[in-house]
Amino acid sequence: MTTGDEKQQEVIERAGTALPADERILAVYLVGSYGSGQADRFSDVDVHCVVADKSVDWFEENWLELMTALAGPTVWADRIPGLVGGLGITSDWLHVDLVIHPLATFDRFQYDGVRVLFDRDGTLFPDGDIPAKQGRPGTPYWPAGPVHLFFYFLGNLVTVLGRDERIVANQGVGAVRDQLINLMLAERGVRRTGGAKRLNALLSDEQRAALEAIPAAGSDPAEIVAANQYICRQFIERGTALAKVTGEDWPAEFVDATLTHLRDHFGLDFS
Repeated sequence: MTTGDEKQQEVIERAGTALPADERILAVYLVGSYGSGQADRFSDVDVHCVVADKSVDWFEENWLELMTALAGPTVWADRIPGLVGGLGITSDWLHVDLVIHPLATFDRFQYDGVRVLFDRDGTLFPDGDIPAKQGRPGTPYWPAGPVHLFFYFLGNLVTVLGRDERIVANQGVGAVRDQLINLMLAERGVRRTGGAKRLNALLSDEQRAALEAIPAAGSDPAEIVAANQYICRQFIERGTALAKVTGEDWPAEFVDATLTHLRDHFGLDFS
């Protein structure tokens, strides 16, 4: 197992000693490269905490206090969209992520590879560290959030191209592609690890080929539509199959409404 340099190790030591002093913090653990055993001197430090539900609002407002306790003064810090917590960059460009999980929604298997620094009563991580599968297939699961987000993003193609917002529409290709990637990971039963900079090992050769075959899209509306059509057909074929495998409900009403919306506007079939 490789490790980072002294800066990262100091943050990890403080995470395991300073954070548990707050009784509202029930567990502290590392994910990403340090959770999966792939860290090097370039690695970010991804510190996650589980907190009592009634204290979540306080942590949402005051997460920067914890960040400063971990990393010291930062030259830039900002919230992580959709999560409680944020990221910090120090003057020597050490990158630390701090994420707070309410106990009610905590899932110890959310990440592939966890290094446990603290577990107050020993129940949140009863078996201790969770070794990373590092791309090895597991049991397929149903990614409800990405499935609904996919069709939400896809339906908005009508709005952005209707306004001739070509740059936004091009960005949308990446948004729907990312939900397809999440679906592919669920197909393989893989929980993403290693951060956004490592993906190849988590996908099968067939999945990578399908992603690499997405038509190139610049600012031409026809190219953008073609890319979305290809991604949509991949998503529907894979998603309906995964729903059957996992015994979950395919959101047929939402899907049909979205496809009809696209067909009515573009005069094209996306399925």
